[in-house]
Amino acid sequence: MGKNTETGNTMKIGQKYTSALFALLAIWIYNGISILFLFGFQFVFPNDELWNHYSMIDSIACSVLLVIFILWLYHIWRQKKQTNTCTIGSQEANIVPKIIIWVLGFGGFSIIWFIIAESFLGSAPIISESLQSFEESWSYIANESYLWVFLSVVLIGPIVEELLFRGIVFHYLENIKTGYFPIIVSAVLFGLWHQEPVQVVYTAILGLGLGLIYAKTRDLKIVIVMHILNNFLSTLPPTWDTPLIQDTIFYASLLMVLPTIILFIQLIVRYQKEQNLIPPDSNMEN
Repeated sequence: MGKNTETGNTMKIGQKYTSALFALLAIWIYNGISILFLFGFQFVFPNDELWNHYSMIDSIACSVLLVIFILWLYHIWRQKKQTNTCTIGSQEANIVPKIIIWVLGFGGFSIIWFIIAESFLGSAPIISESLQSFEESWSYIANESYLWVFLSVVLIGPIVEELLFRGIVFHYLENIKTGYFPIIVSAVLFGLWHQEPVQVVYTAILGLGLGLIYAKTRDLKIVIVMHILNNFLSTLPPTWDTPLIQDTIFYASLLMVLPTIILFIQLIVRYQKEQNLIPPDSNMEN
């Protein structure tokens, strides 16, 4: 019995290392394909014009990644024999108002973070340089056709990111440890993956919220819709990008911060109750 137990423990540790490697591999594949497309398009556009076509290049790269990650997730779900059941969403008529509150609230958190970064942390070189770099990257996007910006930033990009972080990465992290571990670690990885220091903070907060919602609902459609709406509000079509609409979104987002916190406290309480009712290894099917 002692040898069998020791062998079993060794196998479990090995499976955890394998899961961690697969989670990192998925992120590496995203970055690798994106870099590959950027490198490839250097032969199409001169280097000084490359970044003026970034959204187009990213849209094409994301389309390829979309196919890869859908097939990868399909393989995972077949292994787990998982049905995409939902504990909130289809069973709750008020999910749409909640999604609106959550999305605006996430926007409010990012607004507050940027106010803090600019007003109190701007003297730190890493923050000031990051803010400048962030503004420059958006200035390049502003010069592109909105069609490519929409596909890259609003539609295909968020779908691919959710398939990656709340789908594939979350699954492998959950194989390592259940509960809050995959929620927190996937959020941290999501934040760090954005690389720009000023983006890391608010994207990690967004990832934390989306991870909790996914853990509770087990429905990728909900977090995909929320991510798309979140990016759409910050990347409006030129005809909608007016001071009135911008101010409306700005103040509505700040107003929804407190309701979002309340909703998430309720969600955490409900999630905790469910976790306490589930045996620790019940989700470790692989």
